[in-house]
Amino acid sequence: MILLIEPNMKIKKRLCDLLSRERILAIGSYAEMLEMIAKFKNRINIIIANIRLFKDILLRGTLFRLCQKLYIEIPPILVLYRRGDEKIKEEFEKNNVSCSIIKFDGDDTSFPERYIDTIKRLYPDVIVNMKQAHESWLRGDITQTIADPHDWLVKEGFLKAIEGSKIGKIAKDMETFMPLIKKMLSTAESEEEKKTKQNIPIKDYEKKYHELKKKYDLLVQYVKELAHHTKTP
Repeated sequence: MILLIEPNMKIKKRLCDLLSRERILAIGSYAEMLEMIAKFKNRINIIIANIRLFKDILLRGTLFRLCQKLYIEIPPILVLYRRGDEKIKEEFEKNNVSCSIIKFDGDDTSFPERYIDTIKRLYPDVIVNMKQAHESWLRGDITQTIADPHDWLVKEGFLKAIEGSKIGKIAKDMETFMPLIKKMLSTAESEEEKKTKQNIPIKDYEKKYHELKKKYDLLVQYVKELAHHTKTP
């Protein structure tokens, strides 16, 4: 089992993809590290950490005290540094910090091999597929375009396509009729009270009522039709 401590989500994903067959606990904070150490104890075979986070871990000293309290050995540690972290790397080397250090470069095609070879030295039983790792690395950080959900469902055969003009007509009719229905449903006065107050002939009132009811029935029909076309097969 690998404990990966990296706050950058994209880098974290690329590192995990290099060892897709291995069980990896990917976290991004100091507190999560302590939690995982306490939870999994001797099951963690190697710690791979962002150099800035690992410097913070060293300064706090909690990792070593926790391992001592749990009666477990500190796992081998691989630290990754990036451009701009050279001074921290030099500090580690000057103070003989007990860890392996390699540079992470997202554009370096040789990184997967250097990364995995270093892990193998620290954790010989690591499960790895080098071909798959290289292919994953070369794909890089691909940002997928967000697809329209309806188009995707239609393409995948989950929904029957509805012509754009038909959808537009239904939407337009619903937009027109909804205020009328809302007005009809929100009327609290009785028909007799309306007739008295407005002095509307009963035939005229009934005509308006039936016109509105006809529009309401049409709306219901459109909604049912829309629901029918959007049912999954």
